[in-house]
Amino acid sequence: MSPWNREFWRLALLLAVTGGMAALAGEPAWGLCAGLAVYLSWHLWQLRRLELWLAGRGKRLNDGRQDIWAEVAAQVLRIKRRSQKRKRRLSLILKQFLRSTAALPDGTVVLSADSRIVWFNQSAQRLLGLRAPQDNGQWVANLIRTPAFIRYLDSGNYDEAVEIISSHMPECTLSLQIIPYGEDQRLLVIRDVTRERRLDRVRKDFVANASHELRTPLTVLSGYVETLLGEAEEELASWSAPLAAMREQTARMEQLLSDLLLLSHLDESPRVMLLRPVDLAALLRRCCAEASRLAAGQVTLQVKIAEPLVLRGVESELRSVFDNLLSNAIKYTVPGGAVHLETAMVGEELEVVVADTGIGIAPEHLPRLTERFYRVDSGRAREQGGTGLGLAIVKHALQRHEAQLMIESRLGIGSRFICRFPRDRVLEAPGLSDCGGSIPV
Repeated sequence: MSPWNREFWRLALLLAVTGGMAALAGEPAWGLCAGLAVYLSWHLWQLRRLELWLAGRGKRLNDGRQDIWAEVAAQVLRIKRRSQKRKRRLSLILKQFLRSTAALPDGTVVLSADSRIVWFNQSAQRLLGLRAPQDNGQWVANLIRTPAFIRYLDSGNYDEAVEIISSHMPECTLSLQIIPYGEDQRLLVIRDVTRERRLDRVRKDFVANASHELRTPLTVLSGYVETLLGEAEEELASWSAPLAAMREQTARMEQLLSDLLLLSHLDESPRVMLLRPVDLAALLRRCCAEASRLAAGQVTLQVKIAEPLVLRGVESELRSVFDNLLSNAIKYTVPGGAVHLETAMVGEELEVVVADTGIGIAPEHLPRLTERFYRVDSGRAREQGGTGLGLAIVKHALQRHEAQLMIESRLGIGSRFICRFPRDRVLEAPGLSDCGGSIPV
C-alpha cells in the first residue's frame, strides 16, 4: 500500500473513532473536530521535525515508520544526495578547468558584469602584474589604466583585440580581447605579441629600406635605357626591341617599388591622425578621367556621384584607393563592357561602389584578394602590368580611414568593390544626383 493510501485510512480511522465516541455523548460534530485537531497537530509536529532535520538540528523523520512524512524525508534525502554528487562533479570539473587555464601561456581573467576581477591565472598575474588574492574584486580599469584599454572596455564592441604596452613590463606589447560568455560574465584574454610586432617592424623596415635602396639604381638604369632609345644611330636599330623590353620592365619595377613604399607608409599607423576635408566628388571625377585614358575607348564608364560630397581624410591615400579600384575594373573588363562608379548614403554609412562587367572572380579567391602579391591569374596579371599590391593598398588605406572594403563577384558576370565610410567621416552628403550619366571612354 502506498504512503498516501495509508495516510487516508489513518485519517478515516481517527475520525471514525473520535466521531463514534462523541456520538455516544450526543455530539458527533465535536468529535470530528477533535479528531481533525489531533491529526493537524500531529502533522504540524512532523513539519517542525522536518524543518529541524533540514537545518541540521534534528533527526531524520523515518524512525522505521512508513508514513507520508517518512516518504517526504526519503525524497529529500535522495535529492540531497544527487545534489552532493552534482557538486562533487562540478567541483572536479572546476579544478580541472583551473589547472588547464593555469597552464595556458595566455593570460586569462574572469570579469563580472561590472568589470570586476573574479579570477585570474598565473599567466595573467605575470603579464599584468596582478596579485592574488588582493586584486580579486578590484575594478579591472583600476589595474590596467592604459587609455586605449579603458576606451575599449567602455565601448562594448569586443570583436577585435586592443594592443597596449604593458605597464608592468614596458618592453612587452600585449594584445587584450574581451569575450562575453554566460550570464553577464566576460573573459579577458591577454597574449604577449612582442615577438610578432618586432618581426612586423623588421619586415616593414626591410621592405622600406630595400625599396629606397633599389629606387636609385633603377632610376639610373631607366635613364640610360631612355637615352639609348632616343639615339638615332643605325647601329643601335637592332637593339630597339631589347631596349623597349628593358624600358617596360624597368617601368614595372618602378611601379612595384612605388607600391611597396606606399604600403610601408600606410603600415606606419593604423589610423589617419591628420584629417582634412576632401572634396570626394572632385577627386572621383579626376580618378575617372585617368581611368578613361587607361581604357583607350574600349570600355564605357558610367558615373553617378553625389554633389557636393566632402569626406574627412587624406586626399592622396583616398586617390590611391579609387585609382586602384578603377584601373583593376578596367583591366579585367573585356572590350565592349562597362565599369560603374556610384556613391550613396546607405543607412549611416557612405558607400562608394566600383562595379564592372568583367570576367569575375571565383568564390575561393575572394578571402585572399587583399593579400600582398596574391593574384587570381598570375599570367594575366603580369600581362596587364599588375604588381599584386593594388588591393592590399586599398585595404590598408581604407582601414586608416576607419572604412571597410566589401567584395562581391561572380564568374563571367562581374565584380563589385564597395567602400564603406562611417557617418562621422562624412561632412557633406546630399541626395544622390545623376552627374553625367554614361561616359564613353
